[in-house]
Amino acid sequence: MEMCHSPAVGKFAASVKAPMTVDEFLGRFPEVPRDLRDEPILADYVKAFGPLLRAAQKPTPCMRDGGDAQHVFYVRLVNDLAIYGIGLATRDRTLGRLKAILDQYRAQPATFSCTLVPRRAPDTPPSGCR
Repeated sequence: MEMCHSPAVGKFAASVKAPMTVDEFLGRFPEVPRDLRDEPILADYVKAFGPLLRAAQKPTPCMRDGGDAQHVFYVRLVNDLAIYGIGLATRDRTLGRLKAILDQYRAQPATFSCTLVPRRAPDTPPSGCR
């Protein structure tokens, strides 16, 4: 995966070079249902977004402005799977959403991760509880 040169994205993706596995992904995010483990689309998804998924963190309720980069990664890349996990979405709809995100990534792989993180002023304090 090529990454943009944004500091918010670059520092996370550079932290680990090894590809993420589906088992690592499921271990990191217990809210993702295990019945998706053998889905080829999930394997492609984890392969494509491994560095961003490693950086992703579930936002807390007091996050303001959508959170920081790691929180945005969670919301954009993991949230649909968690919604399926609690029964508020169907399996087919969830797999379709994963495919749609992969299609967006494949259309512009070099800049896709930059589109996930909203722009902020350089001295904006981190989001979170105060």
